[in-house]
Amino acid sequence: MAKRVCAETGCPTLTDTTRCPTHTRARDKARGTRQARGYDANHDQLRAAWQRRIDVGEHVTCWRADCGTTLRGRAWHLGHDDHDRTITRGPECIPCNLRHAGMSTTP
Repeated sequence: MAKRVCAETGCPTLTDTTRCPTHTRARDKARGTRQARGYDANHDQLRAAWQRRIDVGEHVTCWRADCGTTLRGRAWHLGHDDHDRTITRGPECIPCNLRHAGMSTTP
């Protein structure tokens, strides 16, 4: 893979990834812990409950009405409401989750 300049403005470091190690650590630290971002024990329990349903073969699809992707045998995320991250909507296929990431108006 070709090296490229770090994505942080003004950093001349060449890297194989988007950011150099120093800026990668700084960005991760700025994001906060997973608990600070709302991924607490309750989130883990809810995700585990959905995973059990998927594992036993229950027909579980992405919660977004315009998607309907079956999640059995696929990696998935536990999706949040687009406008209020304190509301968990349900299992969501990864493309939908990433496409709608950052739309929330609450932390």
